[in-house]
Amino acid sequence: MSARLARDPSPFRSGLVHSFLGAFVLTIVLGSGASAMHLLGTSDAASPMVRVALFEESPSDAPNLNPRLPGYEDSIGFAQTETAPTASNLTSNEPDLGVEYADAQTVQVVSRKPAESRGVRINGQSVLPGQTFSQVAQKNLAAASVVAIDSAPAAPTPAVPDDTPLARYARAFSNPEGKPTVSVIVGGLGTNRTRTRAAIEELPPEVTLSFAPTADNLSGWVRDARRAGHEVLIELPMEPYDYGRQSPHAQVMQVGVSAETNKQRLAKLLARTPGYVGVMNYQGAKFATEPTAVQPILDELNSKGLAFFEDGTLARSEFGASAQQIGLAFGKATSWVDARPEADEISQQLLLLESTAREQGAALGTGMSFPVTLDILKDWLPTLEEKGIALAPASYYAKRSRASGQVRQASLNPQG
Repeated sequence: MSARLARDPSPFRSGLVHSFLGAFVLTIVLGSGASAMHLLGTSDAASPMVRVALFEESPSDAPNLNPRLPGYEDSIGFAQTETAPTASNLTSNEPDLGVEYADAQTVQVVSRKPAESRGVRINGQSVLPGQTFSQVAQKNLAAASVVAIDSAPAAPTPAVPDDTPLARYARAFSNPEGKPTVSVIVGGLGTNRTRTRAAIEELPPEVTLSFAPTADNLSGWVRDARRAGHEVLIELPMEPYDYGRQSPHAQVMQVGVSAETNKQRLAKLLARTPGYVGVMNYQGAKFATEPTAVQPILDELNSKGLAFFEDGTLARSEFGASAQQIGLAFGKATSWVDARPEADEISQQLLLLESTAREQGAALGTGMSFPVTLDILKDWLPTLEEKGIALAPASYYAKRSRASGQVRQASLNPQG
C-alpha cells in the first residue's frame, strides 16, 4: 500500500507545489526586469511628458498658438494684409440673399516684434521680468496700428438706408429687360417636417416660403429657409365664417374683439421669430370683409415696414383697398394653384399664371406644401426662362404693386 502511494502522489499536493514554483519564477523575472529598468533606464522616460509653452526659447520652438487669442501677432511678429469680402471671394456654400458688398479695401495690420528676452506668457502676452500683465496689455494696445489703404476718393455720406424688414430680408431681384414675372408662395410650412424640408431644399430660392405660426422650432425653420436663399412670410390666422367648428389659434384676428386686442395678438405672432419680409392671411373670409377690423392691422404692419399678401382664397376682401390707402406693400394672389390638389388642375392654374404675367406684367400664385404641388412646381419652374418669363420673389410683386399705386386683379380674355 505504501509503495503505491509513493508512485502516485496526491493531486492536491502536486498542484500546490507547481503553483509555488510558478509564483517563485514570476517573482524572479519581474524583479530582474524592475532592477534592470532602475539601473539602465532614464528618469525622463519614466512617465508621460507634456510640454507647456510658458517661455519663449527660439522661433523654431515656438508653439502653435490660436490666431484668435490676444497677442498672437506679438508672439510671431508679422504684418499681414486682409481684404474685405467681395462677391468673388465669398464661399459658394453661402446663400445669395442679395447682399452687395462695397469695393474691397486693403487693410494692413502692423504689429511690433516680440521681445528678445525670455519672459512668461500670460493670455497670449509676453511679460518680461519687472513688468506686470496690465502694463504689457496697455503697451501692446497703444503700439498696434491699423492703416487703411484705399485708392478711391472719399465717397459722400450715404443716405439713411431703408432698414425695414421688407428691405432687409427681401431677396434681391432685378429685371432690366422688363420681362413678365411670376412669383410663387408655398404656404403651410413648419407643420410637417418632410414637406417643409423638401420645400426648402428642392424649390428654387426665388420661391417665397410661408410658415404657420404654430410650427415647432419656427425660428429654426426660418433660419434654414433664409440660408437656402428663400424669402420668408409668417401666416396670420384670421376669423372665417365657420369660426369655432375647429380648434382656432389662440391669437386669431377676430371681428368681435377690440382693435387693441387684435394688435396685441398680432404682436405676439410677430414676436415668435425674426427674418420675414411680411405676412400672409390664413383663412379670414369673415375678418377680411370688415374694414374697421382690417384697417388697424394693416396700419400696424405698415408701421413695422412689413408687406401683406392675400392668398387668393377670399371671395370678398377689404385688404386691397385698405392697403392702397396707406401705401402698404401688398400682393394679392392671382391664382390659388392647388385649391384642388390634383395634377391636371394644378397644371391649369400654372398656365393661368403664365397668361396673367404676359397680360399684366406680373402674376402671383400661392399653394400649399402638398407633395403633388411640390413635384409639379419642381418641373414647371425651370421652364419659365425659356418662355421669356422671370421667376421673381414675392417681395418684388408687392413692391411693384405699391409703386404702381393700384392693385391689379387677374383676368383672362375669353377671346384668347
